[in-house]
Amino acid sequence: MDGRQALAAALDDAATGSHRAHTQGTAVSWTVDGRFVRSFRAGGAVSAAIVEHVAFTRFTGSEGPVVSLCVFGADTLVIHYYTGESFSVALPFGVERACALQQGLLVQRRAAEPAFAGSLPTLFSLLGPRSEFKMLGLGRAPDMDRMGRQRQLLLSPTPARTDGAIPVFNDPNIVLLGTAASRRSSSQAQFVLCWDTGARRHHVYQCTVVDQPPDTECTADSDASLSQLSNISQLSASRPRMARQASLSVQRRSSAVPSIGAASRRKSGFASAVKNDRRSSMLGRISLNDSPAPNYAADIFREQRQMRAEVVLQLCWSERRSREEPCADACICVVQSAAGADVVCVLTGGVLVALDAAFEEAMRCPAVSMAPVRATRPGLDDLLLVSPTGDLLLTLGGIAKPLSLLHRLTGNVARIVYTENDQAAIELVGHPDPVLVSTHVRISRIARALVDSLSFVLSRSAFLLLWRSAVSSILHAANADDEMDRLSSLLLHGSDQREPAASLPARVKAELRDRAPAVLFAFRLVYEDSALYKFEPAKRVAAVGQLLLRFALQTGQTRAHHALLRSGLVSATNMGLIETPAATRQRSADREPAIVPSLAKWALSVLDADSQPQPFPTLEHMGNLFEITDTEPVSGGRDSTKLLNVIANVLYQLALGRDAALVLRQLANDKAPMQLLRQLSVDMQWLVCSVIEDMQQRSISSWPASILRLLGRYDMLANTNEQSDCIAVVPSSCRAAAKPVDSGDGEDDALAGPKGIVELCDQVIEPHAGQSHVWNQSQRSREFSALAFSRDLRLDEAERLLHMSAPTHTTTSLDSAEAADGADGPKSQYLGLLARRVLALPLSQSLLRYSAQQLNPQDALPIQHPAVAAHFGGSKAASAWTADASDMSWPLFHSGVAAALSVERDQLRRAHPSWVLLNWPVEPADTAQDNPDAMKEFNTALAAHAGFLLGVGLLTRDPELSNSNDDRRQQQQRNSSGPLCNMPPWQAFKYLSKRHGLTSIALLLGCACAHRGTMSSSVSKILSLHIPTLLPPGSSELMLLSYGTQAAAMLGLGLLFMRSQNRRMVEVMLHELESIKWDARDTSARLDGADPAESTSECYSLASGFALGLTVLGCGQSTRTLADLRLLDTLSEFISGQRAGPPGPHVNSQTGSSHDATLEMLGGLSISARSESVSDIGAIAAIGLVFLGTNYAPAAQRLALPKSPAQLREADPFLMLWKSLMQSLIMLDAVQSTPAWVESTIPRACASSERGTQFPDLFRIRLHIIAASCMAIALKHAGTEDPRAHSTVLSYFDEIEQVASKPSLGYESSLTRSAAQSCLDVMCVATALVMAGSGDIPTMARLRALHGVSASRSYGNHMASHMALGILFLGGGARFTLSHSLESIALLLIAFFPRFPQQYSDNREHLQAWRHLWALCVVPRCLVVRDVSTGRMCRDAEVLLVEHAPDGGERVTRVVSPVPFPDMANVRTVCVSAPGFMPLRLDVMSGSYTRRLVCKRRVLYMQPLDDTPKRGLATLTEYMQWLATTKAGVDSMCEQLVQSDDPAPSTPVDCASVIRAVEQLRICARAARALATARKSSDSHAGGCWAESTFLAWLDIRQRVLLLGRRDECRRVLVRYWTGSQLPDIASSDSAVFYAVISLLYSVLDLPAPTDAMTIAKQVPVTQLVDYVLE
Repeated sequence: MDGRQALAAALDDAATGSHRAHTQGTAVSWTVDGRFVRSFRAGGAVSAAIVEHVAFTRFTGSEGPVVSLCVFGADTLVIHYYTGESFSVALPFGVERACALQQGLLVQRRAAEPAFAGSLPTLFSLLGPRSEFKMLGLGRAPDMDRMGRQRQLLLSPTPARTDGAIPVFNDPNIVLLGTAASRRSSSQAQFVLCWDTGARRHHVYQCTVVDQPPDTECTADSDASLSQLSNISQLSASRPRMARQASLSVQRRSSAVPSIGAASRRKSGFASAVKNDRRSSMLGRISLNDSPAPNYAADIFREQRQMRAEVVLQLCWSERRSREEPCADACICVVQSAAGADVVCVLTGGVLVALDAAFEEAMRCPAVSMAPVRATRPGLDDLLLVSPTGDLLLTLGGIAKPLSLLHRLTGNVARIVYTENDQAAIELVGHPDPVLVSTHVRISRIARALVDSLSFVLSRSAFLLLWRSAVSSILHAANADDEMDRLSSLLLHGSDQREPAASLPARVKAELRDRAPAVLFAFRLVYEDSALYKFEPAKRVAAVGQLLLRFALQTGQTRAHHALLRSGLVSATNMGLIETPAATRQRSADREPAIVPSLAKWALSVLDADSQPQPFPTLEHMGNLFEITDTEPVSGGRDSTKLLNVIANVLYQLALGRDAALVLRQLANDKAPMQLLRQLSVDMQWLVCSVIEDMQQRSISSWPASILRLLGRYDMLANTNEQSDCIAVVPSSCRAAAKPVDSGDGEDDALAGPKGIVELCDQVIEPHAGQSHVWNQSQRSREFSALAFSRDLRLDEAERLLHMSAPTHTTTSLDSAEAADGADGPKSQYLGLLARRVLALPLSQSLLRYSAQQLNPQDALPIQHPAVAAHFGGSKAASAWTADASDMSWPLFHSGVAAALSVERDQLRRAHPSWVLLNWPVEPADTAQDNPDAMKEFNTALAAHAGFLLGVGLLTRDPELSNSNDDRRQQQQRNSSGPLCNMPPWQAFKYLSKRHGLTSIALLLGCACAHRGTMSSSVSKILSLHIPTLLPPGSSELMLLSYGTQAAAMLGLGLLFMRSQNRRMVEVMLHELESIKWDARDTSARLDGADPAESTSECYSLASGFALGLTVLGCGQSTRTLADLRLLDTLSEFISGQRAGPPGPHVNSQTGSSHDATLEMLGGLSISARSESVSDIGAIAAIGLVFLGTNYAPAAQRLALPKSPAQLREADPFLMLWKSLMQSLIMLDAVQSTPAWVESTIPRACASSERGTQFPDLFRIRLHIIAASCMAIALKHAGTEDPRAHSTVLSYFDEIEQVASKPSLGYESSLTRSAAQSCLDVMCVATALVMAGSGDIPTMARLRALHGVSASRSYGNHMASHMALGILFLGGGARFTLSHSLESIALLLIAFFPRFPQQYSDNREHLQAWRHLWALCVVPRCLVVRDVSTGRMCRDAEVLLVEHAPDGGERVTRVVSPVPFPDMANVRTVCVSAPGFMPLRLDVMSGSYTRRLVCKRRVLYMQPLDDTPKRGLATLTEYMQWLATTKAGVDSMCEQLVQSDDPAPSTPVDCASVIRAVEQLRICARAARALATARKSSDSHAGGCWAESTFLAWLDIRQRVLLLGRRDECRRVLVRYWTGSQLPDIASSDSAVFYAVISLLYSVLDLPAPTDAMTIAKQVPVTQLVDYVLE
């Protein structure tokens, strides 16, 4: 960096690096680890530039804390995220100083005028860019305790504490100097240093951030706070001051350097209004109000009774003496003591004061500069300071005597510029440029473990002295070996004579001597732990062993010394140089037997079947063992023996017969268990892995996630995890490359040869070459279609039939005379008929391609438009059909929906809202307004984009709706994900401001679907703006809303408040139904306009009925809050027309001739514009949905059909269909899938099926009632593939199709054929609903016959038949189906409303956008078993469904995956098995979370057998090599011991390493036997090979050592040892050999102790003692 630049701030972040901010004039530059990130230039003077770590707890969608750069300008604060986003916050006051907290900012405003100085707060907090500046609270210790329990505190306007509130921090004399926070990961402590101008002293306050309750969270789209704008005094003013919210991709593409001034000019209108009208906010009123007042804070609190504090300050420390002015060098920092507690260090006036946990002065020393630094302990800070003499000192823990680091410099130190982890930038005297100095003190793991273990033995003060002496000695060590020598000398002799010399204080020596047994115990544990490390050098482990021996001898612990020698520790050659003092020898004789823990002996005893297992002693047990009470273990001291604790805990829990949840609990709770396992020696790795492998087969899904992750049972994690992407739970190292399922041709992609550049280029140019389908189908969609339809071409045929852009080939040839007719010729007529079919195909395309395409979030989603073209005769040129823009709007809208629904729904839910804007069509320039082609292209793209918006909203939420209780709804609202769920208000305003009808409809419906059932207040406000009844008087005329937009908004309210029984919404919907009932205006004239979104009041009436039904869905009998509304009676009056209403015009408008009605019916059963039946359809729909599935007979009776023939002949056929359908849905349990039940629903007057025996109009009534009954059967059995329901509906389909296909020979015949065609549309949908997603061939054959172009088939007829074909192949077939829950039945009823449009833009009775609501009912069709690591489908996986039988027993159902999802009503257990996979067992008890998850996802995941958790660990080959090395070492040692008559070889082997290996092998052998006994047999080849090899190796070594023990030389050694006579002197040369023989024999053979051997000798002669013991 340039020297002229000033360092403004620094931050060391563990995740992203070291951040630095430099200022030069008005420019601010940002670097990370010395790498330039970005720079900014402010429009004015920069008042502060800081880098902070901010946790945006009120920012919905944030992924946790993110490092930010906050730059203060004159009136604007610009916050730059490290991720690239930027925010602009308007400052309500001038900022004097700003300091960083761990989560947010602490800001001091500039001094106010004298009239307000005593009543205005000076310090404020800002916890996020979308939150507001808030006052601080002044707390005391009881408040802090209460805050920990309540997590919130209320502020009081006065110093008095009323109702548990705390006073506002309102001291005008406080000046903010700085803040400091603990960098320890587990600490949230932060402190504030202030100067009191009144008392003239420095103060330290503890700063605490209070967690806000969920109801006060301020999010980007939160409107709960907007409703409180009238409360001006609310400190958490919820008006977001964000200037803009740019996505990361947009920020990175921008090359311009942003500035503060430019950012402030980019504010939205809403934020600018807040800034300009400062009197509308509390802070602005305080800063600008000129009228004096005695206490503004009291006025504020009168308006807002309860104000919550975000940040609370508590006074911790004050200076002893007052000063004239604040010190220029005043600063504060936080370091950690030896025990890990936070120590606050304050530097004022050249004096450093350290405050302990109780805020008492623990140390006071002179200093001129200080800074925290990572020097001696990982994750903890020490204090680096500069003395007045220019010496650089390091203080351990902030309270110990400093150590000099001046030897690392070449001059005196002036000050510390900054610190960066373990480096410090030092400014030397006479040198302007700073110098980087390393402050890191390298301490090896063993040395640190030895010293830390003494914290469990020594008192706190003695340990601090020991720690300082050890660090001062280690500080000058050349390497790790020199470090161990220095530490051993210090512990044994009390001093280190190397340069520079170091010594222990007398107090420490005395405690080491008095507590020698405990010290030896701690050192022994460290030695046992070090022997378990795989990469620990043997030389260092041996050094610890020598320290044990010498310390035991030095302190006179003879018994402990002999026990150590017997355990394999051999004395060094210089052991004789240590003399044992006489006093020590005398004192050692009176001591109790030494406690020398041995892992091998303990493991052998605890794994013995006849023993009572006792836990292995650890460092935590030392206080009880040795009665020590004045210790204070250091932070991380328990990790000194981490591996030893883990192995001991595994063996102990294994000996007790516990399950894996307890055996592996300690290992699984570690932060990095696999990394910990990799540190183990090879034999211990295989010991733990064998336990893990044994537990894998017996895993239980209810075990903690940490245990399952350690066991490698990622299948159980995925089966019990809510994540939609199961592979997210599998580590990347355990994943394999996913391969697509082959299509049945027997060729695998993995076996195919490499492709050349030509083939690759061909794929890039034509990605769909060679494929029958025309879209980029995802792998999961391909694998289902390949598995289900690999033997025929039904899917290819369906794709061909539903293709909407390929030209049609016809054999019809037109001569020149016919071609010259122009628009009236046969060619144009054929194209017009063809357009009816092609323009109806986008709705079927959305069904066929549902969730079958991969999403590329970097590019816009391509939208395929329908194209009407045909090749006539042998002509090569295609003739195209052109239509008006208004006719093409809705087909283009459906194309956009189809494009959005084709994206994988899991990927779309994770898309960012900015991706939606990426798909916004390019707007034409202002000069292109006169270009009709450009405007037409833009309108076309705009209509398609409107459909795209609706599709995004439909795929945002899961199909299954949560429970209706408030807690579940709030949780569902917080967990909402998707582009429309996270869309900011300004983006929604951008869409609505276009005043484009289709876009408004799509956005309103899309937002409602995305927040379905959540009752989101923000979405409800947007919807209410488009309903005139909910607007203030006079505003509806300004909106000029179309009925289509109003209908979409009304149905959106029903979706938003689904099953909520919200009284306010129910009253509004009832009012709308009533107003439409008695509104005499004819709204059909509005359809003549150019707006394709226009509709009539009939559509709005139906929307109100649907919305009311959805709000009280299926709760007509159970609702209590709505009982006084008498919903059934009120809605029945709307249907019957008996309620008193406006006379005259309403009645007259309903009258009309029967001839006009029949003419309307001829067009597809459309009725007159003001027919009573149309106005009553909404009320009938409301009754049916309110009592859906309740089997409430009185409600069904209100919808009873007329019985007399005269009444039936006068009734509207469609009204009879609608009543019959809703009556059947109310009595849903009575619906039977039999022809007899269908016939029972037909009135007796229409019962005869012979047309000649009844009136034609009664026959038409019969057809409509049959269609209604079949539709009810289909809705009840939607997606179930019930054979009875399918055959019943199919039989009536053939009957109605036969009537519709007969030629019309007269007027009545034409009416009957038209009625049959309308009923056939309903039958097409009903037939497909039952077999949804199955690709049923009989159904497809019937629907394929309706594909042809005919003058008798309208746009609606084609829409019905082709949507049915799309339902049959939903999502490409075999992958998805439709749900038949109550919510799904209601939504399917709306989507497949049994009246289809006649024209392309027909929205008279039903809005075409509602046709896509089926997407909210899609669920997986099959129960699929997948590989958890790759996501591939597991073929031939056997699933056992265990369910309770009626007789009390169990009934097992065996199915093979994939299979249509079975009935899980009585299933209690699911067992899955597949070749090459671990068996899976899941308990799916009724009401369990796992059961709901399986029923929702319909996927079971399995773990491959070869995907064990041994990745990165020792292989079986390495273990075999270790066994061979151990056997070779034992053989070599035995050979050297028997080389001559005197078993004293000149150069003995490293017997300590050999004996350690033998002991560990014996532990493995005993554990393998315990596992084999518990398991009976080994299912794993690797586990069985490990156990067998371990047993054989142990038997060989035992036999070899047994032969050695029977030699005469070894016999004499054993006798000498047991009798205690002629023992070699410790200082003699044969001592090592003597104890080598003893330790080898004792490590392998179960030899008795000397006392026990002497007891045996009383019964057996001494000459036969050895043979007797060995036998």
